[in-house]
Amino acid sequence: MLTAQIVKWGNSLAVRIPKPVAEEAGVLEGDAIVIEAGAGEITVRRKQRIPTLKELVAQITADDRYDEISAGPARGKERVEW
Repeated sequence: MLTAQIVKWGNSLAVRIPKPVAEEAGVLEGDAIVIEAGAGEITVRRKQRIPTLKELVAQITADDRYDEISAGPARGKERVEW
């Protein structure tokens, strides 16, 4: 178990994360984190990143695409002329 020390940084306090701990956790400079405090302890964890629509669409493969199916003749305003 590695230890670190809390130091003053401007009007705030800071903790340096030792390199082996950062590597094991897989965190990099600039990663967003969530800090929670309670009952004499502080918990730091990586913030869950929500992928962009572009990233999600990039994951679509040919196996994820399906042919068009017929739902019958148009009955209302769903008919679109392309």
